[in-house]
Amino acid sequence: MDYKDLNNPEEYIGKKVRLEGYVSDMPWQHLIDFSDEYPEINYIDCDKEQIVVYTKGPIMCESKVRIEGILKKVAGESKRPGSEEVYYEYQIVGETFECIED
Repeated sequence: MDYKDLNNPEEYIGKKVRLEGYVSDMPWQHLIDFSDEYPEINYIDCDKEQIVVYTKGPIMCESKVRIEGILKKVAGESKRPGSEEVYYEYQIVGETFECIED
């Protein structure tokens, strides 16, 4: 399933998805869920969004990248003092990736 086609990402948590985009040169602020198995944190721009992708090694593509991996949901606390709001973000554990032409 292509990530951009997910109307309801909740249905795909824990399932394989595919994403195409570009390695960002300007990471946005994201929740980070560190993993010893997938230690590289990659910020991928796709359309007008950015998603965090964890991989075993760095993604060094200068052109577009295609990533296949498992969709996950990460939760974190709000940065506002006194707020009990929980923030959620969808991220991908990238099992494979390849550089592709635009």
